[in-house]
This record gives sequence, C-alpha cells and structure tokens, in this order.
Amino acid sequence: MTPMRALRANPHFAHLFERVHPLCWPILWWSLNRLLDWYESSGYEEVLYETNCWGFIRIAYCGDRKPDPSACRPYVLERPRWDDACWATNVPVCILTTTTLRLDPNPPMRSGGGGGLRSLRRSRQTEGASALTPHNTS
Repeated sequence: MTPMRALRANPHFAHLFERVHPLCWPILWWSLNRLLDWYESSGYEEVLYETNCWGFIRIAYCGDRKPDPSACRPYVLERPRWDDACWATNVPVCILTTTTLRLDPNPPMRSGGGGGLRSLRRSRQTEGASALTPHNTS
C-alpha cells in the first residue's frame, strides 16, 4: 500500500481527500506530512486547520502548549522558616531594648511661650515646646 493510499484510508484524513480533486492529492499529501512534522515538533496539544480545494493546509488555531515536565516541581524553600533556630541572635537583651518616645498630645505649659497643642490651637504659634518627650519609667 502506498503512503498516499494509506493516508487516504485513514479515517482522520479521509474527509480531506474527499474535498480535494484527485489531481491535487500529492499537494494535500505533502501538506499533511508538513503539518504532522510541525505538530510533533511544536509542542501544541491541539491544532485546528483547514484545507482548500487545491490541497493546501492553513492553520486556523493553535491550542495550549504541552506542559513542561520540569515545571511541575515541588516548591523548594530558599530561606529557612521564621521559626528556625538560625534566625536566633546572641545580642544581649539590654542592647535590643531601647528607650521609647511617647507622643503626649497636651504637654504641660512651659514658660517662654508656645506650650503645646492647646496654645497652638488658640494662638497659632509655631514655636514652643516639642510634643515628643522621653518616657519616664521611674
């Protein structure tokens, strides 16, 4: 059996040979071989194609590509988890704890003008005492 006769007897391609004139079957056979070679090397899962009455094939749509087997790998941690002991430190606790500053919205009035937010609202003065005061722990 010749390759063209075997291809024409294949149920997947028989309807294509019915659409093409027998004089153009060599063109269709050549186009189908080119399509099958391209399909095997392209990596697409589905391809939609059409043929004309002369036997030339045109690709109308290419589906999704086959997934790469190396892309389906499990997730590998690049850094250790936060509860891992490698994140521990040998710095003494007295260095890590610092004196914190607190924001006092209404500091006591000071002599020299300006004293806090109350006087700032009343007189719109910008000079005066700072609202940031060190926290007294005594």
